[in-house]
Amino acid sequence: MKIAVDIDGVLADQVSAVLKEIEKDYGQKYSKSQINRAHWSFEGIEIWTEISRLLADPEYVMRVPLVQGAQNAIKKLSGHDLLVVTARRLNAEKATRRWLKAHFPCLKQYHRARTGTKHNIPSDVLIDDLDLNIVEFVKSDPDRRGILFLHPWSLNDTNIEDYSDQVYYCPQWQSVIKAVDDIAGCG
Repeated sequence: MKIAVDIDGVLADQVSAVLKEIEKDYGQKYSKSQINRAHWSFEGIEIWTEISRLLADPEYVMRVPLVQGAQNAIKKLSGHDLLVVTARRLNAEKATRRWLKAHFPCLKQYHRARTGTKHNIPSDVLIDDLDLNIVEFVKSDPDRRGILFLHPWSLNDTNIEDYSDQVYYCPQWQSVIKAVDDIAGCG
């Protein structure tokens, strides 16, 4: 089974990293639980604007921490055909590949896609933290499955509930492993 794994919010704890930078650069302290929408903003600045700005700095990219349990889970899933997918901009690709090699050396396939275009990913399953990407992916083929890695910002008024037979909601990697086993017919 071919499984596409998103980076930010799934492998990389991008939101924790950017919140530290926001506190340092703007003097504003926020928690991950406050980031309740994909287009959340502070002081008129959208979080994705800050993330894009920061990802242009290779040193920042290398400091982004891992999502808890991600390394062990990827090892457990390594029997499948794994593909990394990201909506990060081209200017972050070299540093992103270095980050992946440092933390996930077994992940060699890399696919760059813009948000909202992940339906083009050549895989059977998509693990992503944004409902828009999951909906577009499963809507494109009834045999595809999506695993929504749940965070406070994961649900953004899409019609994801219309695809409940194709979508698994997972709040941590342990439940992702269980969902993959279920999809593969092992569960």
